[in-house]
Amino acid sequence: MNHLVWMLASALAVTAGAEEAPSRIVVRDGQFIDEGTGRPFTPLGANYYRVGAVSSGKQGHSALCPPSYDRAYVERMMTDLEASGFNTLRVFHSFLMGEDGILASPEAREVAPGYAANLLHLLRTARSHHVRLIFTWDIWNPTSEWLAAQPLPDEARSGIPMTGTPGMLVNAFRFTLPGARTRAGCIVALIEVIKKADPGLLPVVLSWELENEVYYRVDQAPFDKREGRFTFAGRSYALDSDAELQALMDDNLVAWANLCAGAIRLVSAGVFSFAAVGRGGPGTLSADQTKDTRAPARLMALLRSGLDFLDLHLYAWRNKDQGFEHFLARNLASVEWEELRAAARKAGKPIFCGETGVFANYLRRAPNWQEIDHPLGLASFRDHLRAMSGNGFVGALYWHYGNPDTTPADEHPALALFPEYGKCLREAWQR
Repeated sequence: MNHLVWMLASALAVTAGAEEAPSRIVVRDGQFIDEGTGRPFTPLGANYYRVGAVSSGKQGHSALCPPSYDRAYVERMMTDLEASGFNTLRVFHSFLMGEDGILASPEAREVAPGYAANLLHLLRTARSHHVRLIFTWDIWNPTSEWLAAQPLPDEARSGIPMTGTPGMLVNAFRFTLPGARTRAGCIVALIEVIKKADPGLLPVVLSWELENEVYYRVDQAPFDKREGRFTFAGRSYALDSDAELQALMDDNLVAWANLCAGAIRLVSAGVFSFAAVGRGGPGTLSADQTKDTRAPARLMALLRSGLDFLDLHLYAWRNKDQGFEHFLARNLASVEWEELRAAARKAGKPIFCGETGVFANYLRRAPNWQEIDHPLGLASFRDHLRAMSGNGFVGALYWHYGNPDTTPADEHPALALFPEYGKCLREAWQR
């Protein structure tokens, strides 16, 4: 009897593993295309993230870490996404270390087994519900002797040095080879996990994003002193010039993106607008009046890189005096929108919105600050999305679907609890 049970279980496992692989999504002429049907693919769906701790006590993105990964919730989420007419989910990978993190230790030579098992479960569940995945990261890298030592193709031509200058801190992730190696190498290691387990899962991944939102810290080297010169890839930049600083950011960004993208298929990186952090646009550091020390990657520079598409994050925002139209126009102007849209069309690269949504803080009213005015949120979001669709965005993902910790009072209304926001998303691109 036990032998028969074992044989039945084995047969079921083989059948599940042999599920037909979906066709690949590719980029052609400024659109996502389903290679199997030849028809345009419009990515619509949501983001999924969890923030938690691993055994070391360190907090960070933990969606796939064993202490945070809830298989039953993930299965319900995929069922809901498919039933709601969505086809894409964007998920955050982790930099957390330990047996319950992405790497068991800085000396580890493979993805931690528990993390790998959850990755495969997520992919299989997505495949069974016809959902594609975009994987992304925050700015931090896992500490890895193994990944930092693995050369990438064309390293010598990138101009990125092995070591940076004192005070670079997070900027070193892009200004040094170990930073680029670790980010690209970790993605390659995850791809190898998938290939070894079931190559038919690879097309489930719509894209690998090098980073959730790429930015430089202007209070860290080499941008903090605003005097002297800095040399990168054989060119010297005057640090007291806004134009030269922007050129340094752009040139380093392209070199970093090309170096990482050379190891991965269908790759991109997320970006927020300059206006989102109180900046006027590229090359305005001296004039900017903001306490935010981040300067986003310039999309016109990323367009020159080997990335396959652009991912600009835009949220519906308003205040008591100005509506979403004002803020959307300001955000688009800050990323050189008209020039960018024309250049992207010429380059054949789609512009996509990997994060959009509403903030509850401007939807609350006195005297009961706990109540959220969802009719106002839906009206603003609906118009915001229609304007984005009309401006040529090829799709968008809502922030966020929700997770086992979600409550109705969260700052961003979760799709799992407020599906009306998802209806706005579908209608904007399916008119």
